[in-house]
Amino acid sequence: MLSKLLNLTGILLMAAVILLALPLTIPKLFGFQIYGILTDSMEPEFPRGCVVYVKTAAPEEIQPGDVITFRLGSGTDVTKTHRVTEINTEKQQFITKGDANASSDVDPVPFSQLEGKVTGKLPWFGGFSRILHTGTGTAACIAVFILALGMWRAAEKIKLKESRK
Repeated sequence: MLSKLLNLTGILLMAAVILLALPLTIPKLFGFQIYGILTDSMEPEFPRGCVVYVKTAAPEEIQPGDVITFRLGSGTDVTKTHRVTEINTEKQQFITKGDANASSDVDPVPFSQLEGKVTGKLPWFGGFSRILHTGTGTAACIAVFILALGMWRAAEKIKLKESRK
């Protein structure tokens, strides 16, 4: 009985980690970048705490109404996700606005800062994604894997011991 309980607990721990990590890893194999929404500016469609899947797009593929992710400057990796309200092709800039904001963003977005177009979202995974990408989060995942393996090993030893009786 104890061996079955240990085995099942190990399986459930391993499955939980895998199921939580899959939506944050598999899309990258298909060319998507994953970003977390950190503010309320895109409520209600993209609430704080969700992650968005972003596919690389050329500026000419973007239309008003599309939601894009862009770098806040040429020398930074900090990004923002907002909706395109206008496109100034002459100046090669997007005018963007957060859905929950009253007015457009103060600074236009140069085409060169475009990361891509948002193609999907996963609510509430932003916090898990941030944790997973820290040293502590990675260590916790490794610890859960080791714990699950230890439970399986203990279950096998108990089963072997019981079969000898």
